[in-house]
Amino acid sequence: MTKTRTASRQSLPAGSAGFHVLLVEDQRALAQMAAKMLFDRWGCHVLIAMNLAQVNAIIAENKYPFFVAVSDLNLPDAPRGEVIDALVNASIPVIAMTGMYDAQLHERIMNCGVIDYVLKNSINSYEYIVELVGRLFKNRGGRVLVVDDSQSMRAIVTGMLNTQGFDVLAACDGEEALAVLLEHKDIKLVLLDHEMPVMDGFNFLLAVRRKIAKDRLAIIGMSGSNNPRMSAQFLKLGANDFICKPFGYEELTCRVNQNLEMQESLESVRYIAYHDYLTALFNRRAFFEQGSALFEAAIGAGTPLAAAVMDIDFFKKINDVYGHDGGDAVLRHFAALLSAHFNVELVARVGGEEFFILFVNADEAYARCEEFRIKVEQSSAIFGQVAIGYTVSIGITKLVSQNLDHMLKLADDSLYKAKESGRNRIVLN
Repeated sequence: MTKTRTASRQSLPAGSAGFHVLLVEDQRALAQMAAKMLFDRWGCHVLIAMNLAQVNAIIAENKYPFFVAVSDLNLPDAPRGEVIDALVNASIPVIAMTGMYDAQLHERIMNCGVIDYVLKNSINSYEYIVELVGRLFKNRGGRVLVVDDSQSMRAIVTGMLNTQGFDVLAACDGEEALAVLLEHKDIKLVLLDHEMPVMDGFNFLLAVRRKIAKDRLAIIGMSGSNNPRMSAQFLKLGANDFICKPFGYEELTCRVNQNLEMQESLESVRYIAYHDYLTALFNRRAFFEQGSALFEAAIGAGTPLAAAVMDIDFFKKINDVYGHDGGDAVLRHFAALLSAHFNVELVARVGGEEFFILFVNADEAYARCEEFRIKVEQSSAIFGQVAIGYTVSIGITKLVSQNLDHMLKLADDSLYKAKESGRNRIVLN
């Protein structure tokens, strides 16, 4: 048995640190390669076993809570997939892999409830397995809604999705499904039948897409109809994908995972578009989109507003002395202080060392900013072995003008006066 450890290069959601994978492979070079790929990609702990006897010893030891096992089917002491029975009996989810396809063995293994059956005929097979392990971790507890008037079909699809780690909710018609969506706003994906009483799949789609866009909620249509236009109708009404009944486990899971990966890719694009890459704060675009909406709502409700513009003092000197890496350390430190202190306000880095804040409670703006100014003055950014002290100047306005841009211009004028009068201070317009 070999334990492999390398640095993680890609992170998983919170709670993933230290999850364990059991890798069962009798060819040492392949085992070490696959273990390294899993570590490099996800940072998981990989324990290698080379035969059934070692697997049984690991299970008996019960030292590691394995998230999943990736196991070859042909081992020296278990040539016909007997290792799968040992892993399943130990309640360890299994991804099976083999160098040669056998239809009867495939059917038997899949009936055991394994997650997937992979032919290891190239490096692509191992890349697929590595991606699948990450996908399974991301699936954990993710909510999926199955909408079908057939109780048996709901049970079948629910079982398939449970094998992939999902928390599955069910509804028997479109109307019930809408209520479930309203109650559980964290649902990631919907599997939707067409023909149902009360509200069919098409009308459900129309109702959902009026409120939730395709890039926010994936919907896969399902139907056993012989109508050749069924898939096109689903897609035109806003479905992300379509699958014909009857379908097998592997086809369903491939489509589900592909749609979730697409949603995650779109979410990543949205995050990049609205966040500053260095500090993870909102960027200028996000500030003006959200800030303008808050401004209009406050004006309509007669709520007083305040805007603040902040600038780190002598930031060019920090870059000159410590280099741009030192400057970046200061910016990240400052952003962390901002996020912690102004946890309900709209905060953004809008360029260089300049930051905007929008207060919907104008009466607290000055006092909150003064507390923050003192906090910055009393703290330091750590850069290597050096503690970099710095201060901040702040301009504030409570004068609500015709738009958010003009309010920020007034706050910026106040910031200029704060700089001119000695820095490390606040000027209120």
